[in-house]
Amino acid sequence: MTVSYDWFTDVFLDKITEYDFVYLAEEDRQAIVDGYMKRACSSFSEVCKQDIVNGDDDARVFTFKDTATAGEIEEIIDIVTDGMLVQWLRPHLYNQENLRNQLNTADFSQYSPAELTYRIRTTYEMCRKQFISRMREYSYRYGDLTDLSL
Repeated sequence: MTVSYDWFTDVFLDKITEYDFVYLAEEDRQAIVDGYMKRACSSFSEVCKQDIVNGDDDARVFTFKDTATAGEIEEIIDIVTDGMLVQWLRPHLYNQENLRNQLNTADFSQYSPAELTYRIRTTYEMCRKQFISRMREYSYRYGDLTDLSL
């Protein structure tokens, strides 16, 4: 069974508001979002029962085992797109301008650049924890306990 990269892209774009993507050419936006997806898949690959690392980039599809149910595929897409959120937020967290403003801000007001950096960091950590939690839930649901050496 093949699953298009576009499914991942559509779910991811529904989760964010990124007006910069509107002005990008379709292939540029696709390349950026596919990069987020590849990095998220890499993080999830050791837990996931499906091969989400070796997708066909030319056809833009993943080939899943025939045993994959629609529910499992939807869950994989949701987990990977949570990971894509983490990847999307990371550059905002390490933005040089935000860091420079934070270091130069004397007062930590509600509208200061330091407050913005704090809020971005908080959001990033929340998304990262949710991604890790979702991967753990998936591994409990679909994992094979016989692989554990107790």
